[in-house]
This record gives sequence, C-alpha cells and structure tokens, in this order.
Amino acid sequence: MNSGHPDCPHRCFYINFGEHLQNSWNVNLLYPDAPNQWSDADWTSFLTMIKAFGFTCFEYWIAPTLFDHGALRHEPLYAGFASALRRVTDLAHGLGLQTKYILAPNVLGPRWFHACPNDPQQKKWIVDLWRHWIEQLPATDIVSIFPGDVGGCNRNGCTHETFIDLCLELTDIMRSVNPTVCTEINTWGTPFAGWGSDLRSVPDWDGSYEMITDPKYATPGSDNYEFNGKPDRAKAAMDYLLKRLPAFPAETMVAINLGFSPLGDADRGGDARPYAREIAKIRRITSWDYYLCEGELVTYPHWRLPRIAARRREERSAAPYHGGTCYTMTPKLNLLTFYAAGQLFINPDADPDQISREFCANVFGPEHAILGELFEAFEISAALGMGFSARRHWSKQVLRQKYAEMIEHLEAADVSGCSLPLFPDPETYRQDLLWFARKFMEMAGPNPDRLRIEKEYWAKSVAIYDHIPMSVDQRAHTAAKNFSMVLAQAEP
Repeated sequence: MNSGHPDCPHRCFYINFGEHLQNSWNVNLLYPDAPNQWSDADWTSFLTMIKAFGFTCFEYWIAPTLFDHGALRHEPLYAGFASALRRVTDLAHGLGLQTKYILAPNVLGPRWFHACPNDPQQKKWIVDLWRHWIEQLPATDIVSIFPGDVGGCNRNGCTHETFIDLCLELTDIMRSVNPTVCTEINTWGTPFAGWGSDLRSVPDWDGSYEMITDPKYATPGSDNYEFNGKPDRAKAAMDYLLKRLPAFPAETMVAINLGFSPLGDADRGGDARPYAREIAKIRRITSWDYYLCEGELVTYPHWRLPRIAARRREERSAAPYHGGTCYTMTPKLNLLTFYAAGQLFINPDADPDQISREFCANVFGPEHAILGELFEAFEISAALGMGFSARRHWSKQVLRQKYAEMIEHLEAADVSGCSLPLFPDPETYRQDLLWFARKFMEMAGPNPDRLRIEKEYWAKSVAIYDHIPMSVDQRAHTAAKNFSMVLAQAEP
C-alpha cells in the first residue's frame, strides 16, 4: 500500500446508513430492536480497515429520522444514537482519524418534512436541532452542511441565498458550542440542490416529501423534484457564495465537484471548474462525488476503479483539491472499491487494474490475483444502481466464462493468509462474493428463475425491512426486482 504524503490530506470515508438504504452490509443505528447492529469491536475493526486503506476521516449522516423533535426530548432512540457516535468518535480519534457528520439543515423526521427557514416557528426547529446535535457530538472535527437530496425550500421567498445565509448562521451556532469545529459548505447538485428555483414548483406545497415528489407535478422542465437549476442559476448561486464566503471562518471547506449535477458532470447546472478555482483562492475545496465509487438502489460488488482513477486525475488537473469523499451504503461488502479509492486519493497516477490485482493477491493469495480482473464482470448493468459507468460491454457467453473463473478462484482461495485488516473477516467477505458470483452466473445462463432470485436477493440483502418500517423513499422492493432482472435483455 502507498502510504506517502499526498497533496489531498482530507480523504473521507462516508457511510450513508439512512432509513432508505438499510441492507445486510450496512450498519443499523436507527432501529435498536432490528438486525445489523455493530459492537465497539466491529467499529474498531471497520475504522482500522479504512485507515489502513488510506483514509483520514470517517463521515456519516445524521439522517432525518434523527433530526426530529424527539431528539430535543432526549428520547431513547436519539440518546442512544448520540451515545454510540460519541464512542465511535473516540475510537476514531484513538486511531488518528477525524470524524465528520453531514446534515441537511431543514429536513425533519422519518416523513422527511422540509421545514422553512423563513417561517419563524420552523426556523426555531432548525436552529434548536442544529444546536442539539453539536452539543451531543461535541468532539466532531468537521460538520458538512448539506443543501438537498433530501432538503431545500422554495416557500416564503426561500432561494439559494437563503441556504448560504443559513450556513453562516449555523456555523456561528456550532462554533459557540465547539470553537474548533470546521464547517464544510456542500454545493451539491445544480448547485445548492432543492433551494429556490432549483426545486419543483408545487402550488400550496405543505413542506411534505410526498407532495413535492408527486409525479402529477412533474413537467418537462422539472422531471426531478430537484436538480433543475441551469447554468444561469448556478452562476447566481456561486457568485453569492463567493460574496459571502469571506464571512466564514478561515478553515471553512467548500465541497464542489467538477460539474454541477448529481454525477459531477457538466450538464444541468454546467461546468463547476471555474468556480472551484475561484473558491480555492480563499478557502480549501473538496470533492463530494457521491456516485463515483458506488451507486444506490441495488447492493452488489462494485468495480468502478478506472472511473475513480480518471476523476482523481481530472480533479488534480482542474483545481487544487484538498481531498474528497468515498461514499458507500455497503461498508461490509465493497472492500475492493474502498481500497482502490483510498489508494487513488494518495496516488492518482496508480494503475487501477494493478490496484485491483494487488488487493486480490493480498486477500486471496497471489495465485488468485486474477480475481481483480474478473470482478469487472459485476459492473454490467445500469439497472443495478445510480452512477453506473461500465468500461466495456459483455456478451452473455463471455460473462458466463468470467463468472465460472471467478467462482473457481473464490472456491479455491485460502484467506487465512490475508495481509489486510478486513471488516468483516476475510472468509465472510469471500462467501459474500461467491454468493454474488453464483447469482450472476445463473442470470447469465438460459431461463433463470427470476422470481426465486428476487426472493433470494431480498433474504440476502434487504430482509431487514421485514423488521423495520419501509422508508418514505420505498426502494427496497425495486432493488430486489432490479437485481433479479440482470441480463434479462442482454444478447445471448
């Protein structure tokens, strides 16, 4: 592993354990009576792994379920979460890692109510909850103020300027509790997704997620309920940020991708590079390229290494980035991706294929290094998740050959000599990869029983929803269906 002194010291590992992304490989901190709890020993193993992979900061989301009135009453769910994350913060600090939490300023509760900062009562809810969480997690190193998805407002005159001004006010509140906390202003989206004209216009919107996302309000100009800002709006928003940025503390960071879209592309809101260079003159910039390493929806072993490498090189060419983020909803599954992301932060010139082979040699033994090449055959379908970016196309015949080789190597591998500190243990990781290889092999063959596969995927991946409420963003059943349809339309 390359562990030198890179130009981007902020190498952040982000777990999204929101209520809509629960699965067998994620940590459950929201439902104390349901599966997938982690012990302190689990957290120590996880944090040890990401540090060994090259990360310097652990990031998590205070999801809307936790950003609610019950927190102010110190009800057990909220108090338990705060206690757990204080322990995790102590463990991280003991290993030399920073911690960061990310929080949308105005989304309350499991129904994702969008509070309006221009409504005095709702503004008080926002301020009280922000103060509560910095008081509950006082040792947090960095707090990222996240604009939308979910979040935002266009009621009562709210615009992108409302969000930026709110960021400054919330920064002052947090620093009154923790004078050393660093704020990261996240420009996510088009930019500042969900604020003002970026948000779908719905007559008499009541602030509910259900109403703002109702398809009946969709128009050709607002196919998504947010992410509707065009380059002229992006310019207005970034000009205002640059105007206000000197009022923020000198150590403030700004998360800005290369392009103003959820995928970091230069469509929708346009090219972000000129703004990144301008911001970097007065404040540190980071990337928050959410879908780069892993998508949402279907859980499976990702292989997006060439894209990760290319993006790191593009960032280095575009502006003096201070670092960035690797996102996951499967912290116990996509270990190869995490390793590659950490190493490519350290050395963007590294060969992603060589990193993949190196990882597999370290985990499964040198004779199985070829697995690093074979795992590319998992990254084959846009139906599996957001941000999909395949390097090549495959025929079913070739895929069957690749899966057969993958299964042969995984079955033969002895992971007792694994030289990396993996979480979960190497044997559990090997068995999970085998499960996916066998399912992909079956779906690449003739006449797979897709209904059975859908049920098996549910049991393997998202059966936690048999024990917890379905999120307002109801995607678990879609994930199981989409997984079962892999290669359904591919050539023979």
